[in-house]
Amino acid sequence: MGSGASDLAAASQEDVQKCFASLSPEDQAKVKAAVGGSAGPVDCSCITQVAKDFKGLLPQPAEPKFKGALAQIYVRSAPYGGSDKSSNGHRYDSIPFANGMIGAGMSCQLIHYTHEEHDKFFELCKCFDFIIV
Repeated sequence: MGSGASDLAAASQEDVQKCFASLSPEDQAKVKAAVGGSAGPVDCSCITQVAKDFKGLLPQPAEPKFKGALAQIYVRSAPYGGSDKSSNGHRYDSIPFANGMIGAGMSCQLIHYTHEEHDKFFELCKCFDFIIV
C-alpha cells in the first residue's frame, strides 16, 4: 500500500474527508467495511464515535424503508459511559434493538450523545426519519 499511513498522519480531518468523498461508492464501502463503525445511509462522522465496536450489528439495508438511529447517552464520569453500558460503550440491549429495526427493513445506526457535541448531535438527528432514545 505504499507510504499511505505516513501521508495520512500528516493530513487534516478535512483532507481525509475530501479524499474519502473523492472515492467511488465501491471504494467508500470498502473503507467503511475495513474501519467498522455504525455505517449506514446517514453520515455520522460529524460526531465522535464513542463505541469501541459494533460486534453483532447486522449490515444496514441498502435501501431502507426509513432511516433511523438509536441514541445513547455517554456519561463522562462513569466507567464505560454509564452503569447501563458494557465495555464496548453500548447498552446491553442496543445491538438487539437495532437489529430488530434492521430486520424490519429500516436502518438503525447507533450514535452517542456527548455534551461537548450537543449542537452537532441535534443537527445530525435532523437527517434521520426516527430516533430511538
